[in-house]
Amino acid sequence: MNNLNIKIFSLVFVLTSIQFIQPQQKFTINKVEDFSLYNTKAEYITSEIIADSFFVLISVPDGYSSNESRYPVLYVLDGDIAFGMAASISRYLQLGNNIPETIVVGIGYGSLNKSVVKKRNRDYRPEQTGGADNFLEFINKELIPYIDENYRTVPGDRIINGYSLGGLFCLYTLFTKPESFNGYIIGSPNLSWDNYSIYNYEENSSEKIADKKLNIFISVGSDESEERYFNPVDSLVTRIQQHDYSGVSLETKVFEGSGHLEGPPESITYGLISVFSK
Repeated sequence: MNNLNIKIFSLVFVLTSIQFIQPQQKFTINKVEDFSLYNTKAEYITSEIIADSFFVLISVPDGYSSNESRYPVLYVLDGDIAFGMAASISRYLQLGNNIPETIVVGIGYGSLNKSVVKKRNRDYRPEQTGGADNFLEFINKELIPYIDENYRTVPGDRIINGYSLGGLFCLYTLFTKPESFNGYIIGSPNLSWDNYSIYNYEENSSEKIADKKLNIFISVGSDESEERYFNPVDSLVTRIQQHDYSGVSLETKVFEGSGHLEGPPESITYGLISVFSK
């Protein structure tokens, strides 16, 4: 084959190959309209109590703007990563009439990096330097009043959801200022901080809780560490049950085959159904 024939053959081969690898149908991408997922608004809210800003995501139910109804509020810790899951699961459960329409508020920091870990440790753990006490004061005196003033909430009908270290903060709230929320969804709480000092808060909480009407859901996974999660959670639940509070509805659940990182969607799903059904 001479050089001319080789060049012609090569050209035909390339053109034929292009024909097969090019898409057979052309399409045009139209302009994508802006939309708000889960009817969500995001705001940075500055706390004078903590001297820091929090990234707060607020999702309202469909039809919120076209009615005058008031709604309970679900406050979700670790909002940077847990808000989307909580809002989505809430909407699914509302479609099935498992729970009422709810405003979902995610409390986050605006990113997912090492600085967030430090702030999370600062805010979720009870410490002599303020810690969880300051964060709870921010929620009660700054965040909740802001949400109640700017959104149509049912005053006093609010739930807090926290997982792992966030679950520890939920328990701290329950044992120190239980009136902050009427519903608690607590997933696999990490109780080991400060040599399990959360037990001391529980011991001093009976008078605070005795006259309250509270719906509490606590969960743990069967495949989680017995030493770090399963046994401490079991022991704490037993302590709470022994008080036999007349106004407290406590439901617990062990998720079979679930490890620590598989637990958040299970906990929020069953927790929402539990606290709203009481």
